Amino acid sequence: MPGPAKAEGDPSVCYRHPERSSWTLCERCGRTICPECQILTPAGVRCPECVRELGGSVQWTPVGGSRATAAKAAKAQRSRNASRRAAARPHWQQVILNFVRPGTTIPIATWTIAVASLVLWIFGFFSNNVPVTYLAATVYHAEWVWTYATASFVYPSLAAGQVIFGFLLNIVFLLLIAPAIERNLSRERFLAVFFAGGAVGSALMVLAGSGNYGLSSALFGLFGAYVVMVWSSPPIRNQILIVLAINLVFTVVLSPGFLPAIIGGLAGGVGASLLFRRSDGMSRSKNSTPYLLLFGAVAVLVVLAAVRGMVTVGL
Repeated sequence: MPGPAKAEGDPSVCYRHPERSSWTLCERCGRTICPECQILTPAGVRCPECVRELGGSVQWTPVGGSRATAAKAAKAQRSRNASRRAAARPHWQQVILNFVRPGTTIPIATWTIAVASLVLWIFGFFSNNVPVTYLAATVYHAEWVWTYATASFVYPSLAAGQVIFGFLLNIVFLLLIAPAIERNLSRERFLAVFFAGGAVGSALMVLAGSGNYGLSSALFGLFGAYVVMVWSSPPIRNQILIVLAINLVFTVVLSPGFLPAIIGGLAGGVGASLLFRRSDGMSRSKNSTPYLLLFGAVAVLVVLAAVRGMVTVGL
């Protein structure tokens, strides 16, 4: 680092801070000074030494402000630069960035789930139902632990009216209810509730000696979480309970064998939402605590289901 003497000979750096570039000169002595050394006086900008030589009678603060002020100014400048860069981007790039940015209200998780389910369903028609074979939860390969999380994304690819109607009905309900829940919960909690409902529903189905696929468990998990969210508002709560009851009856009538999946999905969604609410009410609770507790509870059910499946196949 150059010494003060060399710095005073270089008009591009502050004579007191040689590592800082500046082009502002003290109006009394003519030396270069950085923002921290610039003192605003009635006679103009001067350096600290000139102020002291004049008796220090001037009340001053550095033009550059404190470090906190400088940091705020730098942050504001970065924000302005980012805004200018964003405005200069092509429209299609702005659309994509707005879509994936975490702070936006666009329900990207909901849309991603819907698109993934649709793609896997269509792919099943051309692959002899490979997605269902390897991603659906069933008692016959209960030790495939990933299937408890992926079962919600797959549906049998069959050219049968009831199957097609059931799949499209799940997608419609997802697109109707999930975006509002995602916006209210936050994207991270929405995904936690979705996967908890699906995994708990799948585990209960395997424990019942069957298997699980489709969005039903996860959708009822979202319903359960939303009921907890609006419980303090009787009008909204009653509406949601009525819609939930109608969907429950409708699903049981069409597919009575999926009752454990529905109960499991509701339990997973309600339990996850209660954990998040309790965590929010505790000032010392870590952000990761409800996620860890939820993961632990789901993991226990998955292990029990895996053991149940292995015992069944072994018999």
